[in-house]
Amino acid sequence: MWAGQVRGALPPNSRGMTAPTVRGLTAARGKALLATLALTAAATPALAAARGSDAHITNTQAHKMPVGFWVAGDLHVHTIYGHDTCTTPTEAWDPASTDRNARRSCADPYTVGFTPTQRLDEAEQRGLDFVALTDHNNVVNQTDPDVIAWTQEHPSFVFVPAYENSQPGHVQMLGARSCYGNDGAIVGAVIECDQKVADKSAAGEAALADGLRADGGVFQVNHPSDGNWPAAFGHTVVPDTVEVWNIGPWAFQHPFPASNDNDFSLRWYDEFLRQGDHVAITGGSDTHWVTTDSGQGVGEPTTWVFVRQLTLQGVLRGLRAHHTFVSALPPALSGPRLFLEADRNGDGAFEAIAGSETSTHATYRVRTAGALPGSVLRIVTDSGTAEVPLGVESSYTFRPGVGGIPAATMFVRAELLAPDGKTQRRSGCDPVVGAQTTLCRNDLAMEALTSPVFIG
Repeated sequence: MWAGQVRGALPPNSRGMTAPTVRGLTAARGKALLATLALTAAATPALAAARGSDAHITNTQAHKMPVGFWVAGDLHVHTIYGHDTCTTPTEAWDPASTDRNARRSCADPYTVGFTPTQRLDEAEQRGLDFVALTDHNNVVNQTDPDVIAWTQEHPSFVFVPAYENSQPGHVQMLGARSCYGNDGAIVGAVIECDQKVADKSAAGEAALADGLRADGGVFQVNHPSDGNWPAAFGHTVVPDTVEVWNIGPWAFQHPFPASNDNDFSLRWYDEFLRQGDHVAITGGSDTHWVTTDSGQGVGEPTTWVFVRQLTLQGVLRGLRAHHTFVSALPPALSGPRLFLEADRNGDGAFEAIAGSETSTHATYRVRTAGALPGSVLRIVTDSGTAEVPLGVESSYTFRPGVGGIPAATMFVRAELLAPDGKTQRRSGCDPVVGAQTTLCRNDLAMEALTSPVFIG
């Protein structure tokens, strides 16, 4: 398989699905959701005042393409085994116990969550190839007999062992099968993992990350827009990946509860790139509760990873190699896809993909699949940005420093956005209510975005 292929797919605009129904949604309704976000964004000032075809690859070019294929997943999903979810409106699992049957009272009935196997079922129904169940500070879902049985019955689906670690900010321990401390994995430790990290200085967190990496895992900073990790460490502790897209549609911003400023997360991420670090982009639904699943379900957003084989190690290696892009919706809801490629020497073979390195004189190509009509392509480099209307095309070829595209000496990445009235919102809405919300100035209708192609 070559770099544009998706597992089990024809060209990248098709997975052979016919508008399947997923938790009451269809692919058509998924597209309608993105379109509605774009239309709503365009209307914001007034409110404040009152898949495409694949490029042809010749046999001569094919041998130069990276060997592998793209797979889709969610790297941030919660179950009933957490401090902030309940098993029923009256009961919750006791996170101080290693017994999965231990119970305490449920403080908030609206926080009833899903069992691990319900989450796995949802991921499969939404067309995902892998999922990470990342409960807070514990790994007890991994020994749930129902999870073990489910994974045995679904051998082609990749279950990523992991947990969300409450440090000065939340970090994802992707690939972890037990708690980790500053000296590496702690065999037999399965609960209260945050308390196992004695040294929470920058040096201690770097040691935590290195211990996970030594075992083949991936260290990720989650939702940096909460400000906690950036305030504690800035850019001194370099992760493998940053979750720049957290929770459902990009437009889910303050004043909505538990919302994010993903624009901030993206700007913060870019500073790693500008200081020369190689870090990948990811997204995660961070889905917790039954009450919010309709707008924040598994795969909203979806992280795509380029792998050599669909295995746990294949997914983790793809993440560590920074071969990622993120889509607003999962495959079963026809989430738009965005492929960034580079031709190193002008021979017509686009042998570099997101996460790869290329030359300073490379030509780049961006291909889209399933973009909304009127979508805009944003090219981001270390020296600036440029926006290009996509029109009816599904492919755009460019060279940095030519034709209005900013020059690049360190990285190039791409974003796909639906029109959202940003200019009008900034002039008509932001001066009025900008202190209360980011909705007047931030992007609202992000469809997809890629990790960079690095220049070296």
